[in-house]
Amino acid sequence: MRGTFGLLMLMALTGCTAVNVVRAPSMGDMREVFVTTGDVKGPYQSLGVVQTTRRGVLLFGFADPAGTDMEAGMYESLIPEVRRMGGDGIMNVRFQQTQYILPTRILFAVLFFLPLPSEVTLSGEVVKLGPGAAPPSAGTPSR
Repeated sequence: MRGTFGLLMLMALTGCTAVNVVRAPSMGDMREVFVTTGDVKGPYQSLGVVQTTRRGVLLFGFADPAGTDMEAGMYESLIPEVRRMGGDGIMNVRFQQTQYILPTRILFAVLFFLPLPSEVTLSGEVVKLGPGAAPPSAGTPSR
């Protein structure tokens, strides 16, 4: 019985699945851009592909002073670049973020003098919507 409990605890501490949630910008403000991981229905003009990367370290295994999470990458790097290019939004967004399992984070919290490297990369195609095209709405799958 003791061995089974130990095995279950080990399995619980070494999971490798991570879920990140990024709040998309509000669609009500005309100055905001839309963000979608799919295509856009209707006519649009491609303004080019954009990729942004934020690098930093995690202090104590958890503190992120450089903002290398997906939300900071979206709001502080990707969306300003879309606005700079004059786009209405960005489609086919792909993202990659450094992930560490809980035991690794705890180990680096104990070894507080060693920072963990962290990075988030976001990329997609910047588009300007054509006449009659509407930005994709939340909750409606794009095909």
